[in-house]
Amino acid sequence: MRRLNAPGGRAILALAAIMLILVASNIVVGRYGVVRLDLTSEHLYTLAKGTRQTLAKIEEPITLRFYYSNQLGNSAPAYGVYAQRVRELLDQYVAAGKGKLRLEVYDPQPFSDAEDRAVAYGLQAVPLNDAGEAVYFGLAGTNSTDDQQTIAFFNPERERFLEYDLTRLVHALAFPKRTVVGLLSSLPLDSDPLAVLQGRQNQPQAVISQLRQVDDVQTLSPTIDAIPANIDVLMVVHPSHLSDVTQFAIDQYVLRGGKTLVFVDPYSETEAASHGDAAAPPPASDLDPLFKAWGVTMLPGIVAGDRQNARRVSVPVSGRNPQTMDYVGWLDLPAANLSRDDPITADLSHITMATAGILEPIAGATTKFEPLIQTSTDSEKIPVDQIKGLPDVSNLLAHFRPEQRQFVLAARITGPVATAFPDGKPAAKPADPNAPAEPAKEAGPAAAPLTQSTQPANIVVVADADMLDDRFWAQTHEFFGQRVVEPIANNGDFVANAIEVLAGGADLVGLRSRGTVARPFEVVERIQRAADDRYAAEQRGLQDKLKQTQAKLHSLTAGEGGASAASLTAEQTKEIDKFRADVVSMRQQLRQVQAALREDIGRLKVILEFFDIALVPIIVVAAAIVMAALRPRRRRVSRV
Repeated sequence: MRRLNAPGGRAILALAAIMLILVASNIVVGRYGVVRLDLTSEHLYTLAKGTRQTLAKIEEPITLRFYYSNQLGNSAPAYGVYAQRVRELLDQYVAAGKGKLRLEVYDPQPFSDAEDRAVAYGLQAVPLNDAGEAVYFGLAGTNSTDDQQTIAFFNPERERFLEYDLTRLVHALAFPKRTVVGLLSSLPLDSDPLAVLQGRQNQPQAVISQLRQVDDVQTLSPTIDAIPANIDVLMVVHPSHLSDVTQFAIDQYVLRGGKTLVFVDPYSETEAASHGDAAAPPPASDLDPLFKAWGVTMLPGIVAGDRQNARRVSVPVSGRNPQTMDYVGWLDLPAANLSRDDPITADLSHITMATAGILEPIAGATTKFEPLIQTSTDSEKIPVDQIKGLPDVSNLLAHFRPEQRQFVLAARITGPVATAFPDGKPAAKPADPNAPAEPAKEAGPAAAPLTQSTQPANIVVVADADMLDDRFWAQTHEFFGQRVVEPIANNGDFVANAIEVLAGGADLVGLRSRGTVARPFEVVERIQRAADDRYAAEQRGLQDKLKQTQAKLHSLTAGEGGASAASLTAEQTKEIDKFRADVVSMRQQLRQVQAALREDIGRLKVILEFFDIALVPIIVVAAAIVMAALRPRRRRVSRV
């Protein structure tokens, strides 16, 4: 008892109490999520504002069923780390759901009920071995009305979008109605005029057919004077010659918080092919007044040319067979030209465009301009006059002068915007151009037009409408009366992703990539590379010398016909023994070099483990000992 009352004993008791409190605090916080301290640079373990807002709006209970095969983590530790990340994030969702989210965790063993349910939900089974044993790593969610949403498999490559995927799934279950897409287009996307002329069945473009499978697509008149209130996403395609009244309707829709996907074009190949008049003015489209209000502009009369991503086309040559050339006006854009940080384009691998325009942000705009699709740096601006009609592909190649910069072909615009019509609704123009304009007629008392956005705008602008035309991104054919679409690019996926992300509302807008939990040890990698470089030269020299020695030894012992030991001279036998000794010596030196490299890496590992595991406790103990040693001195000083 005296020992415990001594200063050193009290210090030990205090230290033990502190450690006990820390352990208990960790258990309480980990179990009940009272407080979480996220020290990661990208706040990987902190729910985004949009996620918290989505969870706060849940009215009916939602059940999330997490299927994860522990054997997957045992066989591939990287999946085990990612599974722990997914589970921790799901626990945060449940804690933030305030009782509206329920999480069930299953380890689907082969031929078990859990595996049967995973298969029934459509989760992806991944073969683990040659015996055909399958593992699962997915999520199935259901709501009170038996609506179902799934993530078939958690791919670690999509970890940056883990929170977006989870929030989108919860959002779809909390608000399960079909997205209503308002299609306002001057192009015949709902029909194919060429098919009618050729006696084929009239079919909509594949993009529209795919959208109708999951969304409610409603066609709007190009002369509409108000966007219906039930439209979730307005899709404007090639808005050529839109009246001021229709543009005002779009303006007010955006100011009310409406989500908008716009396809404009400096030269529409689709429209040019439909009227077939090469002498007609370029079939261009723009929304210049609205674009200025939104903080973006499309360069007029300019097409983006890209030598690196030019599409190969067959060019007719007089008197000879057609020649294959790169047409710099038609683009095959790989994943490197698509934004990896936006859910719309993050998983796409290939986009095709035809005579696309160039988008640029307006200086001083209140909106944020985020590129989605860009050219390579091997690009230039091409006047529309050089590509209309039948362009001279070889001449464009011969005179191509890259500007060593990337051009933006599609962008997302977000932020507050002001009206493009500060004077109010414009007057409707009469059918007779010589008659005076009549003021717009109102069906009844109408609310005053908005002059500022009621919530941040969320707009996607694409400077090419031809990317929606089947002939530029898909091959279609008939199979026993059924239309089969074989995509050669992700154009349809781009439109579907854009609609889905825009329809998610403001809560999903801010959910971009959040980084990954598997952060590389950059300092360790640099040290390891330095060690590799330090020993690489010596190792290569020894290996080369070893090969030469072995070759000489082989020539002496084998000979042309295989000489026997009895026919070898004493000098040759001595030389062979020397070469064999050299081989053994060099092998030993190689092992020493490789062992030295492993020792350097092992030494580094020990140092890191010391700093990571032992340093902080040692500092805490040292501080406690120093404080315990100083307390008697303070008491003696105070008594004196």
